[in-house]
Amino acid sequence: MLHITSLKNRPTTIMLCIMALLLSFNIMNAQCSLTGWKKFSQGETFSVALKEDGTLWMWGQNINSILGNGSGTVTIVQHPTQMGTDNDWTDISVGRWFVLAKKTNNNLYGWGDNQFGNLGNGNNTAQYSPIMIAQNVKSFSAGYHHSMIVKTDGTMWGTGYNEWGNLGKGTLVGYYNTWQQEASLSTDWDKASAGYYNSFGIKTNGTLWSCGANVQGQTGTGVTAGAASNFAQIGTDTNWKDVSCGVYHVLGLKTTGKLWGWGYSANGRLGIAGAGAQFFYTPQAVEPTSDYSQIATSWDASAIVKSDNTLYAFGVNHNGITGGTTADTYNLAPQQIGTDTNWKTLALRVGGYHFGAVKNDTSLWAWGADNLYQLGNGDGVSADSKVPTQVVCSEFLNTNEIQTKESKMSIYPNPAKDIVHIQYPKSLQQIKIYNSNGLLVKLISNFDNKSTINISDLPTGIYFIHANNEVQSFKLIKK
Repeated sequence: MLHITSLKNRPTTIMLCIMALLLSFNIMNAQCSLTGWKKFSQGETFSVALKEDGTLWMWGQNINSILGNGSGTVTIVQHPTQMGTDNDWTDISVGRWFVLAKKTNNNLYGWGDNQFGNLGNGNNTAQYSPIMIAQNVKSFSAGYHHSMIVKTDGTMWGTGYNEWGNLGKGTLVGYYNTWQQEASLSTDWDKASAGYYNSFGIKTNGTLWSCGANVQGQTGTGVTAGAASNFAQIGTDTNWKDVSCGVYHVLGLKTTGKLWGWGYSANGRLGIAGAGAQFFYTPQAVEPTSDYSQIATSWDASAIVKSDNTLYAFGVNHNGITGGTTADTYNLAPQQIGTDTNWKTLALRVGGYHFGAVKNDTSLWAWGADNLYQLGNGDGVSADSKVPTQVVCSEFLNTNEIQTKESKMSIYPNPAKDIVHIQYPKSLQQIKIYNSNGLLVKLISNFDNKSTINISDLPTGIYFIHANNEVQSFKLIKK
């Protein structure tokens, strides 16, 4: 039995000190805070985020100098660390192990891995610091090993891996290390999207186009095999808004809020109920009764935000990426993650096995694989999470206090051996504690706003604390 004792006579000095300490950290480093995040993009084993103040931040595996600090030494960055000092960045997109970022003057910069010429700077050498690689850029997207851009004059260009024709140049040449214009030389492109071995483009008239690998129907044009080295139109619709491409599956979003999927549907990666393992060579409706605002795909899973700002995921549940329990091998249809209704923006590109999203309050959250600290949740332990955990700057680690505009919970000490003190400003109805395997190990009801929990009967390990069935979790380390 878990015992709960009152804190009515306990001095409040500790909490006052904690709050004062947090305030002092915010004053010392206002840039790295729990909120203020604007955009988010995830690579294979790392994450990069853009703040509203125009600064860039990185965490996870710093390979090929993703951090952009001039060093090729591979390091692990556990918490968000600022990339340089520039504050005029406006957009980001990351590939497998490289970064693209645009500044206010529409100049595009790139750094990191360049094995296939994906930076377009004329060589195949990794770049350890940001270098300007294109000018007059309107839209851009980093794929697995290639990059696509749309310039302000409406032309589309690509560089990097091209063995499947994914640059749209009309060839199957292995790679290019300089920018190549797509074969049609069109001047009415509006948006570019690079996938693993495919590329997509939306024109100013709202039509959707694709090129690249088609072994499992990824191009969506009705062609059933091979590779498409030229861009071809997908259907005749003129209301496409966004597209996101996994390895073998693709999601497309229309301006009407309707969601479409095509490619390989195995293990629920398209979210089409009853589809099973089959190939869809043209777009198919996904839950046509619902409306959506955001889409994202990983290797073989997908995440979506509905128009009511709720979060869903489906597909193969590697490392808990689609939520549920870690016993779930896959989700065949969209499954809601938690009950929060304040999700705003999904990661522009998601990692191999981790997802991320920004809430309306500009706080940043991530879940899934954490083997190289790509979640950035600040517990000092690389433990996968099947629920969103907040990305935390290192300044906040001593108190383990996580804040949003909706709620604030304090857990201390952490790590802990016997007693944990919890303070929560809302009416606290219940606390649930899950172990690292996603199993509920404790359920405590009828809390006071200030309470202690005796965890001496729990084995040493990682636990997740949930309050009032909210999706946000707070990681607790039991010594």
